[in-house]
Amino acid sequence: MRLSERSPKVNLRVLLEEFSPPPRFRAATFESYRPDPRYPSQELAKERLRRWVHDKPQGFFKRKRPDPSGIYLDGGFGVGKTHLLVSAFWEAPEPKGYLSFEELTYAVGLMGMAQAVERFSQLHYLFIDEFELDDPGNAQMVTHLLGQCMEKGLRVATTSNTPPGALGQGRFNAEQFKIQIQSLSRRFAVETLDGEDYRHRDPAHPPAPLDRQQLGALYQQETRPATYDAFVDLLGHLRSLHPIRYRYLFEGLEVVYLEGLAPISDQNDALRFVHFVDKLYDRGVGLRASGVGLERIFPESYRYGAFAKKYGRCLSRLAELLAEG
Repeated sequence: MRLSERSPKVNLRVLLEEFSPPPRFRAATFESYRPDPRYPSQELAKERLRRWVHDKPQGFFKRKRPDPSGIYLDGGFGVGKTHLLVSAFWEAPEPKGYLSFEELTYAVGLMGMAQAVERFSQLHYLFIDEFELDDPGNAQMVTHLLGQCMEKGLRVATTSNTPPGALGQGRFNAEQFKIQIQSLSRRFAVETLDGEDYRHRDPAHPPAPLDRQQLGALYQQETRPATYDAFVDLLGHLRSLHPIRYRYLFEGLEVVYLEGLAPISDQNDALRFVHFVDKLYDRGVGLRASGVGLERIFPESYRYGAFAKKYGRCLSRLAELLAEG
């Protein structure tokens, strides 16, 4: 079975009904979050987020929950931002929704702004993982949507590796969207989580991929539902799919085998692969791979360029996936 032979379709109704945490994080709770005692900001963020999600409406005539209407979890890779976001989702009152930033932009694009405002403003809480403003269109769309919905009482919690006042910097002419970005950021209280990436404490020595023969032998012995693809074929297939469809590639699978990891010379391909890894990781699917070491997949110019945080997150998640086997 090959991923490159799968072409899943997206049903908007089903997508909207599935606005809930991905499988990897569905067991995440505030109780199971283990803050690193060396970094007190982790415990502080946990307690402040938990209090925020339990805020009670105030006021005699027009009852609304107290400010802030948004919580912004800022921090590096692997410090537990998504764990805390999911924990808050479980404890938040209905109606509520959870989705990635990419899923939000896709859903709004399909529904149209008016319908999206109507639908999302009906929620009490919205949780958005990995807030991104990668292009002017998304910047304008999301800031407009959240601005209107939060005026109507929607509360929003989000994670990101970029402080809200810096969204869009280094990616497009952020000055053009300065008013929108600042207007959005003023609605959020920033909770910063310091700390190290729990996924791999030695980023200079990530787990090494297998050799080709080992990979093939393991696949022949595999008893779980699995696919086997050449890396170059996978990249070609990802070009043919909208990124929203990547999550559906893994339905019914428990592990993915990739043969021949190699340096990615085109940044569009690299960003598609980053999103692929995000969805693979979120869905709780295993990964086994052969080819070059992780440090060689993305050129240095990518890893230290405008999308550095995306590539850093991807390499962190790849290291964890390969270590799990």
